[in-house]
Amino acid sequence: MLTTTVHNYSVPFAGDAVKALDVARTTLLSLGFEIQVDTSGELVAEGPGMHSNQQPPLLGATSVHLRLSPSEIAAEAVLGGAATMKRFIVLFPPGLVVSLLLFNNIFVASVSLIHLLWVLPWFAIAPLFGRAMERSTIRAVERLVRGMAQAGRV
Repeated sequence: MLTTTVHNYSVPFAGDAVKALDVARTTLLSLGFEIQVDTSGELVAEGPGMHSNQQPPLLGATSVHLRLSPSEIAAEAVLGGAATMKRFIVLFPPGLVVSLLLFNNIFVASVSLIHLLWVLPWFAIAPLFGRAMERSTIRAVERLVRGMAQAGRV
């Protein structure tokens, strides 16, 4: 559950590769991605990562590799930012509750172990939030590839 996922997606394409790559380049650069490889049929970009669920979902991809062939546009996205957010969602809230309970137990009053049950619902909720973040990143990558295909049509 807490591993980094690689998402592959492709769409049929018959059009102007330059226009299609311009769409991807503009989109990725505006989000802070750094272009590593930029050729007439390939674009590789490294992203800054995702540090909040309020950021654009495409930032959930830490690496995007786009390949254009005469018949298709293929994308391979490493969802490292989404994986980081999933780990944060799973680990931080329970850790915060446990540390606050320990602090309270040490410095204020004794706390019953029954209070640790406050953490249990989070173990059901956190995977749902994590999968939702990953799905939104996957949809953003797929929208980028479809947008490239639409822009490249002649």
